[in-house]
Amino acid sequence: MNRLRRRAAALVAIGVVGVVAGCAPATPSGTAKPATSPAPSPPPSLSPVPTPAAGLVGELDVRRVDPALTDTILEFASDGTSVIFSSGVADDAAPNAAPDLWRIRADADEPPELVWRNPERDHSIVKLGGDVGTVAFVEIPLDGSRAWNLWLIARDGEEPLLLDTHPGDEDVSSLVPSLSIQESTIAWTAFDIGPGGPVSQLLWAQAPGWEPTVVLERPAAEAELWFPWLDSGRVAYGEVRYSADRDTDTRSVHLLDLGVPGAEPRRLDASDRATMPVLSGDLVVWKEADPGFSMFNWGRLFRHEIGGGGGTAPLDTGPHDYVNYPSLGARFVAWWAADAFQFVVYDLLEDRPMLVERHTASAGTNVLRPHVAGDLLVWLHVEGEGGPASHAELRYAFLPPVRSPR
Repeated sequence: MNRLRRRAAALVAIGVVGVVAGCAPATPSGTAKPATSPAPSPPPSLSPVPTPAAGLVGELDVRRVDPALTDTILEFASDGTSVIFSSGVADDAAPNAAPDLWRIRADADEPPELVWRNPERDHSIVKLGGDVGTVAFVEIPLDGSRAWNLWLIARDGEEPLLLDTHPGDEDVSSLVPSLSIQESTIAWTAFDIGPGGPVSQLLWAQAPGWEPTVVLERPAAEAELWFPWLDSGRVAYGEVRYSADRDTDTRSVHLLDLGVPGAEPRRLDASDRATMPVLSGDLVVWKEADPGFSMFNWGRLFRHEIGGGGGTAPLDTGPHDYVNYPSLGARFVAWWAADAFQFVVYDLLEDRPMLVERHTASAGTNVLRPHVAGDLLVWLHVEGEGGPASHAELRYAFLPPVRSPR
């Protein structure tokens, strides 16, 4: 799907005109932005919080991926039934590249499956997501050029479908798309070139045709759309609005019903700092970074009940003051933690944080980048302080399901 064809897709007549910026104090935005979602900066000092007494330690059947396959792992996620990841394990992959897409079926003892062998051996898959067999991923060249490709492999498909590409214009941001998949639908955000200059867009596509359609569009100089999360025909997403000099911004989380023609997005937060929403039913969880920090930085999680007067309240992340990149499964919320030697998830059924792993701060063991979808949780377990003696191991386990309280 080339960019000209995508521009020809009909703009859905909702929210195309930018919303009015909030009146609360704005927060500074990061200025220098790399081509992929940046790693967060170190968080502010952490205040001690008691570790939750209850835990899942010893109750999970934790499986481990052969380190020979994951030594060159770059990106990974759960799709609810499988672990998907990018790797450069093949001998002909370029140095520091992770060009290929792999899958491990979590409920079977089958060997890892090579889902897609990238013909461009000097490219890396830097973003991926999936839902019960359908996978989407973004791959970029490693030569520094302003380029990315968004691919989709349908649940029953064999060949990847090219959904979107960077237009190549020098003034269009090369930050890669953020994406979400549920069943036969994908939503993503991306930057493009419009008649009046660079734009930020929210798009979606559905099986069987997977024809991209622009849902929302903003002038990129004024606002950006980020972090879509699909649930039952609705999408939650984040919007960043910039001041005229781009030194400050406001962030907000919105909900849009994709199945209702002409529907207006509904703003859910009132803080002007909300971003990275995850959605399930009437529950939305998002992150708020402290004033003065980029939206990609560490922050605190909040939960919001849609309707019913539930309002917004902090989500108890146990020993973690500062977290990032939340994900939401059938029963549990997961996140990246700034103090990565403790591994905690939030149990929505029991309404409390639950311990998965705990290590001392001096042990040199860290849990990185946990991600949950459905009941399947995946994370990177790292031992050592770096260097030749360090050891990284991809781990995964099925969490207790919704119908099985502990």
